[in-house]
Formats: sequence, C-alpha cells, structure tokens
Amino acid sequence: MKNGRFVPAARFKSSPDVKSDGKAHVDTGKPTLTQQGIDVDEFIRDNHALIEKLRKGPQ
Repeated sequence: MKNGRFVPAARFKSSPDVKSDGKAHVDTGKPTLTQQGIDVDEFIRDNHALIEKLRKGPQ
C-alpha cells in the first residue's frame, strides 16, 4: 500500500561478502607484465602516447 511517504530504510541493498579485489580475473594463460619482470609504471611512462592513442580508438 502506498501512502505517499518515502521510507529510505524500506529498500536497502544487502552487501554480499566480497573477497575479490573488485577486478575481473580472466585466466588467459599469458603471464602479466609484473610476472614477466616488467615495471608497470615505467612501461606506462614509456608508452603513454601509444596508450592514449589506443584508448581513443578509431576516429
């Protein structure tokens, strides 16, 4: 029954017990950059222009 009053506690989300870090984990079988011994921060600095170009996609 609706009485026109908003009751915020009436609809609450249950918070599931999440144990992951929030990232999607896909096992591609390929080692990550870190596993290959590549410094990720340095890799991003060295390839920043290419990364930005790829992010923008086809124009």
